[in-house]
Amino acid sequence: MQLEQSFDVAHSLQTVWRALEDLRATAMCIPGAEITNVEDNRKATGVFRVQLGPIKAAFAGEAEVTRDDATHSGTIKGAGRDGKNATRVNATVEYRLVPVNDATTRIELKVDYGITGPLAQFSRAGIVKEIAGSITRMFATNLGKMLDSSVASAAAAGSNTANVTAAAAPASHVPVTEPESLNFASLVLSMIWQRMTGIFKSNKQ
Repeated sequence: MQLEQSFDVAHSLQTVWRALEDLRATAMCIPGAEITNVEDNRKATGVFRVQLGPIKAAFAGEAEVTRDDATHSGTIKGAGRDGKNATRVNATVEYRLVPVNDATTRIELKVDYGITGPLAQFSRAGIVKEIAGSITRMFATNLGKMLDSSVASAAAAGSNTANVTAAAAPASHVPVTEPESLNFASLVLSMIWQRMTGIFKSNKQ
């Protein structure tokens, strides 16, 4: 199955590109994700926690990252398994950075994924696509806040190259907190609410 998403970040292409080099900092922007080990910012092991009502899952796995500086694009290949219910997930994420203008960058994503096991039922009926959209929006918001904080901290320190300094070490300005599970229930409720408000708006027109 395949998903395509895109979002804009209010920072220059070089700032965003260098920030994404830091896998730990990037993972902190993804709800439910936790990196436990990183090798040269190219290989990582970690856990992705999700919750759907009383159902909780923690997908432990590995990911490998390749990056192309010339095209500002990259690929992330990963797989994970939940030890309790034996659900398996594998995914390949292709991403590309496109400059919208000098101060805004668009991140384009294409995701090929597969789910097997008890939780595979949630990959049907378009639920995963809508949830993926919510995750993307949260990641975009968190990434923007992380870069805003890093640039502001670098500027406050009197740096003449705030963007470059912030992108080189964005995690240093982000507080590390205990990762929370991604709560599918709240995302589904939000999805239903959005659909309802959309119907009401259509009826008023």
